[in-house]
Amino acid sequence: MIVQIPVQEDNIVAFRISGKLTHEDYQAFLPRLESLIQKNGRLSVLIELHDFKGWDLEAAWDDFRLLEEHPDAFERIAVVGKGRLMRWMTAMTTPFVGAEVRYFEEDELSKAWDWLRERRLKELAARQPPAPYRQILVGTEFTAEGRRVVQRAVDIMRCYADARIHLIHAVDYPVYIDEAYDPVIPLEIEDELTSIAQKHLDDLLRELDDQRITGDIVPGPPRGVILSQAEALRADLIVLGKHGHGALGRLLGSTASGVINHARCEVLTIPLQETVR
Repeated sequence: MIVQIPVQEDNIVAFRISGKLTHEDYQAFLPRLESLIQKNGRLSVLIELHDFKGWDLEAAWDDFRLLEEHPDAFERIAVVGKGRLMRWMTAMTTPFVGAEVRYFEEDELSKAWDWLRERRLKELAARQPPAPYRQILVGTEFTAEGRRVVQRAVDIMRCYADARIHLIHAVDYPVYIDEAYDPVIPLEIEDELTSIAQKHLDDLLRELDDQRITGDIVPGPPRGVILSQAEALRADLIVLGKHGHGALGRLLGSTASGVINHARCEVLTIPLQETVR
C-alpha cells in the first residue's frame, strides 16, 4: 500500500509504503506522482517503509518503467526504514536511480527531512538580500586619497537608516634600539604623533558633521588595529584604501591584503593613487 504524506514544500513529496506492493498500488500511485513531476519539476522524495515486503513482479516492472521514463525527475530520495534488509534493498536499487539516494533508520526521520531540505534551504539563503550594514569600520589616512575612502563609506552609510561609521587611524610609532638592544619608543615622539593624528581626526569629524560618525586614534600596526577594532565593534563592513604596486604600495598595500585575508566580515577596498615625492 502507498499512502501520500501531506508536505508543505512544492519540491518534496513523501509516501508511506507498507506490505507488498502490487500493480494495482502503482496504478493508483503513478498518476499522482507524474502530475507532481509535471507541475513542480525535479522532486526530492521521502519514502517511509513500514513492514515492507517488496514488490510483486508486475509492480517491480512498474517501478522500473517509472525510473526509465523520468530519469531526471528526482533530485534526492531519502528512504526511512528499519533493519539491514531495508538498507540492503535500498542499496540494490540505488544504481538504477538518477538521483542521490540515502538510507535512514526510523529513529533518524528528522535527519532524513533535514537532508532533503538542505539544498533548497541553501538556495533560498543565497537568494535572500544581504543584511543591511549597521557598523562600518573605516581605516583612515589623513590625505586627499584617504578622504576619498571616507566619503565612499559615508555614501554607503547613507543608504542604510541604522548604519554607523567608526573611523580608525592606527599610529605605528617608530621603534629605536637602545644600547642594550632593547626596543624603545621615545615618549616625546609618541605624544607628538598621537597629538597630530588626533587633530586631523577632530578636523575630519567636524567637517563630516554627522552624529552617526565617530572615530579613534589607536596605537599599533594598521592591520592588527583594524582587525582588532572590527571584532570589538562587531563590524559588518570594513572600508579601507588599497595602494598600488610601487614601493609604497607594496608596504601599505600589505595592510589591505592582511585585512582581506583575516577579517570575518565584508571588506571593501578603494584603489588609491601612489604619490612619490
